[in-house]
Amino acid sequence: MLKKILFLLSLPAAVISAGDVEIIKAEYGSGRQWADVREIICHRLATEAKSFPADHQTFGDPAPGVKKILKLTYRIGAEARNAVFQENETVVLTPEILQMHDPESPEFYGSPDTVKIQQMVSDAVQQGVTRLKIPEGIYHLRAPSHAPKHLTFKELHNLEIDASGSVFIFETEYKSGIAFQDCSDIMFRNVTLINKTTPFSQGEIISISPDGDTIDVQVHDHYPTEIADGYKTPILNFYDPVTRQLKKNARMAHIRSVETHTPQILRFHMEKDQIKPETISSGDLAVWRRIEGHEVSVEGCRNMKFINVTLKNAIGAAVLEVGGEGDNYYSYKVTYADPPEGASQRPLLSGSADGFISYDTRRGPTLENCLFEGIHDDGINISALYYFILEVSGNSAVAAITHFACAAGDEIGFFDFDLQKTGSAGIVSIERLRNYREPREIYKHGSITYSGPGQKELYRLTFDREPPVQPGNYAVNLSRCGNGFAIRGCTIRNKRGRGCLIRGSGTIENCLFENILGGAIDAMPEFYSFSEGPYVENLTIRNNVFRDVNRANFFQFAGAVNIYSFAGSYVPLNRPQGGHRNILIEDNRFVNNDGPNVIITTSENVTVKNNLFMNPMMEQSLNRSIGGLDCSALVWAAHVRNLTLAGNIVRNPGKLMKKLFSAGTDVTGNGFHNGIRCEQNDDFP
Repeated sequence: MLKKILFLLSLPAAVISAGDVEIIKAEYGSGRQWADVREIICHRLATEAKSFPADHQTFGDPAPGVKKILKLTYRIGAEARNAVFQENETVVLTPEILQMHDPESPEFYGSPDTVKIQQMVSDAVQQGVTRLKIPEGIYHLRAPSHAPKHLTFKELHNLEIDASGSVFIFETEYKSGIAFQDCSDIMFRNVTLINKTTPFSQGEIISISPDGDTIDVQVHDHYPTEIADGYKTPILNFYDPVTRQLKKNARMAHIRSVETHTPQILRFHMEKDQIKPETISSGDLAVWRRIEGHEVSVEGCRNMKFINVTLKNAIGAAVLEVGGEGDNYYSYKVTYADPPEGASQRPLLSGSADGFISYDTRRGPTLENCLFEGIHDDGINISALYYFILEVSGNSAVAAITHFACAAGDEIGFFDFDLQKTGSAGIVSIERLRNYREPREIYKHGSITYSGPGQKELYRLTFDREPPVQPGNYAVNLSRCGNGFAIRGCTIRNKRGRGCLIRGSGTIENCLFENILGGAIDAMPEFYSFSEGPYVENLTIRNNVFRDVNRANFFQFAGAVNIYSFAGSYVPLNRPQGGHRNILIEDNRFVNNDGPNVIITTSENVTVKNNLFMNPMMEQSLNRSIGGLDCSALVWAAHVRNLTLAGNIVRNPGKLMKKLFSAGTDVTGNGFHNGIRCEQNDDFP
């Protein structure tokens, strides 16, 4: 190998060979900031690696905070050509892939309809108009060969794009639909967005091994059997073949691997103890993801309006909002597409992950009158991403950061090793670190997201005071966690995951949550899994309907509405003052929900009042008495300071409800004996 490296380094300075391809020049960057990365590619080739990501881990970051590209000049035979790869795109140094990324290739700019839409928007910007009407029609869009999206709109301002009566069909498999980047005061409205190929697949279970380790699924005719290269599909979910609804008490089951048994039969090798024979059997239907990601992204935008848009066959999160000043407004649907051409079975899913995700935005989103049905993960997820602290010195700290979205003046919150709040400090200055040697031993405290050195960008943050944090602790940007969000009049139904997974401050009101495997609302930080937080503070949950939720919650410590915390498992933590604060749950209707209906932990100043619980705890749930949870209680609390129960009514309770309220460790407040009343029996214990 050393001889091979020396040989490559001895080549003429302008040429590196990759088999039939000679790399003449390679630059990575943007604008006026470029890095010569020819030697880095040389070393990659020396290890026979013809594919690698175009990102900061491969090439460094010559232009921090902006989108970058990799520009190659290469030769095949006697002809010199160019290729362009976007940041985070996988670079493959084969003639076929390089030619697809050639700016002179016919596919470089996508299909004619793709070029037409992009040109109409570009012309509107050049002409300075404030409203663009897309002519009514069906647009067949293929993504530019070099781009990860079908359409990309950058730095648009003060423009309405009205596509009334139009349908955009995204035809390039595994690529996202639309990106809005660094836009402000934009309205996008009145259009249907459809992926031509489903980003999920489905079929009928034809056999289950006696030990539950393997499941054979006959893929429905004309549904895909392939899964995206490099993607490990994580879970199966199960449906009743008659009702075509998610099966009650049938949790999502984690997949170890997948193999093609016959052309139309996939064999799923399952993780241990995932399949319960009493809930899953041959003849049931199964669904799985083929790709994740997102369909529409709103990146670094302000005052964006996304109105009367319908998404079908959405890749991953239907809409992803990330970074920026925020204060964006959304009113859209994610619903089922027609069956694939030639198929007789209707799709069981409408997309392959969440309905909406927001992270690291300064002002929270408003979602109004949205419909999310048939999606394959959480309905609405709002958070900021945690930082992992590597070093603390005086008023500064070194942090590994998954997504850089902070500025001087932002308030950063800190947490101790018990994952409790310790205080905050304001950012004075930020320095990107490029040659910092990460202390490997600190990562023993890390999460799945922060599992070891060399994976994240590193920054030195200097604060206006000494930060109350230690190496190995977490921090979060309290100024950019979606505070002030509003979720109003939305319907979230017929899905796995949770209805809303939220952090920060905001309001959820006048919504319907129905037929959901997980809880309707989970207010909780996730430290050890996806590193999303912080705790909620100033949250109102009002006048919603929670019907048939918590039907097969993977987390056995959960109810219909949950205010709690996560520390590697769903169990309560100590010190109420270190978690959630100022929560109001009022005037909601809980209908046909089994197991505890409300669970509250690690909180202070919580009020639960004037809620109606109808037909609760009729059948056995999957809850277990972990963390002290009392599975016989309608409402359960632990580690809560100043909890108030008042005016709550129970109508027609099931035989499994033995208590109206049960308190675990360290609960103070009032109304524990009369704040919940059974309508038919005032003497209910």
